[in-house]
Amino acid sequence: MSKLSMIACMAVAVLATPAVGHPEDEFGGAARQGIATADYAQQAIDKLIAQKKIPRSWVSATLVNFDFRTKNGVDQYVLTYENSAIKKPAERKLYIFMSTTGQFMSASHSLN
Repeated sequence: MSKLSMIACMAVAVLATPAVGHPEDEFGGAARQGIATADYAQQAIDKLIAQKKIPRSWVSATLVNFDFRTKNGVDQYVLTYENSAIKKPAERKLYIFMSTTGQFMSASHSLN
């Protein structure tokens, strides 16, 4: 087999091999992470309700946005919930800040 034929065979073999650089893509990747993080954020809301820090109506709030940001050098997810039962427009949104590992960091009615 000539060198050119061998190189061509190797190139075909490499191109035909599936990429394994991002195995999370096979299982849903960011979508799976988003679902898990949203579940953790909901648990944080439930805890804030139990601690009487926010009204009970937040239990049925709607997740309207899921975003990623870096603030002060810290990567975090920002989940925005909306509660139409709240009368004050400035308090209808609740921002839940989560670490990239799914840990609750804080909650606020303003995006700070």
